[in-house]
Amino acid sequence: MKTISKKNKKAQLQIMENVFVLIIIFIILIIAFVFAIGMQRSAQKDKLDELREIELIKKSQILNFFPELQCSDNNNLEPDCYDIYKIMSFKEKMEEDDAFLRYYKFLFGNIKITIHRYDPSPNTQNWFDPVLLFDNPKSEDLGIKIVRFPILLRNVIEEKDYFGVIEVGVYE
Repeated sequence: MKTISKKNKKAQLQIMENVFVLIIIFIILIIAFVFAIGMQRSAQKDKLDELREIELIKKSQILNFFPELQCSDNNNLEPDCYDIYKIMSFKEKMEEDDAFLRYYKFLFGNIKITIHRYDPSPNTQNWFDPVLLFDNPKSEDLGIKIVRFPILLRNVIEEKDYFGVIEVGVYE
């Protein structure tokens, strides 16, 4: 009987060892699964951030192909040059005409465009008020990503050029 009970104890110990090994393997698999899910979420977040950056660049590039605001000489558009009078006219038209506003809301989407103008002369301290050209925020506020780029602002009547900065903010 003693030999049978020793065999039973030895068999029970082997079964318990096998159970512990299975439990340890199961725990390792769970940890690996949680790690893999975390890495996948991180990769998806990075991809989403990259897509948002691309969207921001696309929205900011719309203005480079926007003849409504650009300087022109004999129908030749100048890159990164914007006519001050065209900007003011565009802003007035946006405030007056709802159809005009709806069209540009469809074209631009949820962005904010602000133009800052500075006097290039070192002897003056003329800082002009920024011009809020377009603003179409989302209903839920998740923040805004802003890109700024330098431009030339031309006053065609006075034949003066100003340094300017366009801020294009994309609502998230």
